Amino acid sequence: MRRAWRNADELIAIAALLVTVASVGWGVITRYVTAQPAVWASEVAAIGFAWLTFFGASACFRHNAHPSIDMLVQRLPAWPQALVRRAVDLLVAAFLAYFAWLGLSFSISAWDNPTAVLRLPMTVVYAPVTLATLMMLARHLAAMRRPRMPERAMA
Repeated sequence: MRRAWRNADELIAIAALLVTVASVGWGVITRYVTAQPAVWASEVAAIGFAWLTFFGASACFRHNAHPSIDMLVQRLPAWPQALVRRAVDLLVAAFLAYFAWLGLSFSISAWDNPTAVLRLPMTVVYAPVTLATLMMLARHLAAMRRPRMPERAMA
């Protein structure tokens, strides 16, 4: 169970990918094979894609797979390098907190606005912004408390 919670972002992203692919596939089949296209398929695909995007970003954040341009920082002596890295960590935490707050306020304000076809609250579309960003923030704050490992090169 603990491992599932640790990998929740990946599990949600995988489920969202499967939903997106299945709904797009069903939409294509019903459009070209039957005379009655599934009008809900594109809306479900869009919702699945939103969840895939943000929870995929959270998984990438956890694996440190986002690009980092730190050529100048690496040329600094040790103590200014540590200072810059700490400042960047604080800026990232502040950005994630602000982004989560914006996502939450946007989700709450969209509750009464239904989607076009399924009539779901638009909060379903906007919720992954808040949820995935909070996951990223929690992991980032935990990583800031741990000693820094040497940077690894990305292939």
